[in-house]
Amino acid sequence: MKREFSLGEDDQDCLASSRHEWEAVIEGGARWLIVRRFPIPDGYNVKEADAALRMPPSYPDDQIDMVYFFPHLALACGRAIQALTPHQVEGKQYQQWSRHRTGVNPWRPGLDSVCTHLLQVRSWLDRELGRS
Repeated sequence: MKREFSLGEDDQDCLASSRHEWEAVIEGGARWLIVRRFPIPDGYNVKEADAALRMPPSYPDDQIDMVYFFPHLALACGRAIQALTPHQVEGKQYQQWSRHRTGVNPWRPGLDSVCTHLLQVRSWLDRELGRS
C-alpha cells in the first residue's frame, strides 16, 4: 500500500475501523486518497470500485470535493448518470462525479473528515438510485 503522504491520526483510525484499504498517492502535484474496493450499493453495475478523493493542500481546513470511481459506474436500470467526466488517476480513466456540498450541508472544519466525506459519497450514490 502506497503512503506517499500522511493522513491525520483520526482519518487513519476511522479508515481502519471501517476496514477500508487505502493508499495515499501523489500524482501530478495532487494528493489522492484511493479507497480500494469501496462498497457500491445494489442497483449499479458493480459491487465495489476504487473511490479516489483529491485531498486539498489545506485539508482538513478546506473541504474534500467530489469523488472519482474506477471502474466507471452505471445504473443497472440503464438510465444515464448526469454530471460525469473522465479523469486520469494512477494511469487509469476514473469517472469524476461532479457532486458538491451545499450551503445546507457545508464543510465543517474541525468536524468533517475523510470518513464524513465518504458518508457523503454514499449519500450521493443512494440519491442517484432514488432518481431511477
